[in-house]
Amino acid sequence: MVDLRKGAEFPAEHRTRMLDAGLWTDDRPQVWLKRWAEEAPDAPALIGTGGTTTYRELHERALRCANAFLAMGISKGDAVGLQMPNVPEMLIAYHGLQMIGAVTCLLHMPYRAAELEPLLTHGAASAVICWAGLEGYDAPETMRGLTETIPSLKTVIVAGGPAPAGTVPFADIESGALEEIETPPSADDPCVLAFTSGTSAQPKAVVHTFRTMSASHRLLSSDCGIQQSDRVLSAPPYTHIYGMCVAGITLYAGAACVLMPMFSPPAFAQAMAEGEATVVFCAPAHFLGTLHAGLLTPEATGHLRTAVLAGSACPPEVFALVEKHFANATPYQMFGMTEILMSMINPLEATRDIRMTSVGTLPDGHDMRVCDPDGNVLAAGEEGEVEFRGAFVFAGYFNNEDANRVALREDGWFRSGDLGRIDDSGNLYLTGRVKDIINRGGIKINPIDIEASVDTHPSVQFSAIVPMSDPVLGEKACLFVQLSPGETLTLEEICGYLDEQGIAKMRWPERLETIDTMPMTPTRKIIKGVLVEELEKRLD
Repeated sequence: MVDLRKGAEFPAEHRTRMLDAGLWTDDRPQVWLKRWAEEAPDAPALIGTGGTTTYRELHERALRCANAFLAMGISKGDAVGLQMPNVPEMLIAYHGLQMIGAVTCLLHMPYRAAELEPLLTHGAASAVICWAGLEGYDAPETMRGLTETIPSLKTVIVAGGPAPAGTVPFADIESGALEEIETPPSADDPCVLAFTSGTSAQPKAVVHTFRTMSASHRLLSSDCGIQQSDRVLSAPPYTHIYGMCVAGITLYAGAACVLMPMFSPPAFAQAMAEGEATVVFCAPAHFLGTLHAGLLTPEATGHLRTAVLAGSACPPEVFALVEKHFANATPYQMFGMTEILMSMINPLEATRDIRMTSVGTLPDGHDMRVCDPDGNVLAAGEEGEVEFRGAFVFAGYFNNEDANRVALREDGWFRSGDLGRIDDSGNLYLTGRVKDIINRGGIKINPIDIEASVDTHPSVQFSAIVPMSDPVLGEKACLFVQLSPGETLTLEEICGYLDEQGIAKMRWPERLETIDTMPMTPTRKIIKGVLVEELEKRLD
């Protein structure tokens, strides 16, 4: 049996420091859920197209699931895959698993058998809960087929539609006993298993404990200014750490989650309007996609008080558009990663200039620094790789020592792979990704500001610059663009546009490729690795 606790073994001195500072507590999300069920039983917990679920109902349904899980042999420490949209059953199952100490293995909705198999195998999942009825994807049959190739996988639970023979209807799980769990998990137990880089033979798996998850939810809920009366909409899916953290900070505040099952511009606009969302969390691409569709009407955005942007870099030009079209909301930027959860946000009192350009500051008791390639700590204002240490940071990739040697320093600092600088007030300004830098004959080209300029072109919806192999210079820059419907664009036209924007000629792309749809992560971050592979195919 795989012991996921080995993915959450922190050094004794780190544990002592976190406990003594009060950054780690015995708090757990299921404790918050029970508290709100007792203190505000009729308050809305989940708001969706199918109606409203109160905190009393959410707690009772999760508790019934917890007892049913135990009855069917799922126990503390077992990994259980969860591949469901942002629907009530997703959070009901999530909380039910946490009540018994089972470890939720988050599986992104676009994944199919080829991607799911290595992830479920790596975590030795004993069960999986999936959603039926998705167009073009028979999840129950896919999961049932995986039980024949993954030795640990024994049980498939189906929600959202009929459960075929050999699987368990989610309705049966919700009919479990309404009894308190006799042996709940401790705060040191693992609660979430997430994956950072897809489906290689050796996945980068991150195990978070109740301590790291609860610390992030507790501190960020306060830092985001979430109030009990808020209605919080997450554009990212709950199967991604971004979305799950949004659900966690909402729960901590006793606010309501506005549910949007799957992102599309119409669904996003509809959820904001019908759910009367007061707080929205999204990536710039969610916003831009809905803006390009002409759906950001006052009726959709009129209730918003706060808009939080995270998941990928937000250029100032996009931030200004958010201000314009979310007219009643104050926009902020937030930063996080699977390894460090959602760890920082602009202070609520931050000036507009800070909110437009910085992704925030760390909570008290957390550490951040910028280093050069040799690990030397740089002074304020200097650019380098951003590193973190604190209550949110994971212990190390599960069963992947090669990845740990690259990402973790001996003294506990996590190398994020992001480039940035920190000012004297502790504000972090992201300037790119280490792996995205293009080395053109010894000249290092950071594409982030070039992409931001291209994105303002009226014919362009999304853009990304990737390296293109060159026998003389080593690498050149290739620009991929997703054009607006009916638009065309040439390399000469885009270079002329960049010239007008003040981009130096040595940094212009030397090839232009169009693509129908940009490959994106669940948080709408462009997957440049897929573009590199596509470019190689086109150059063959």
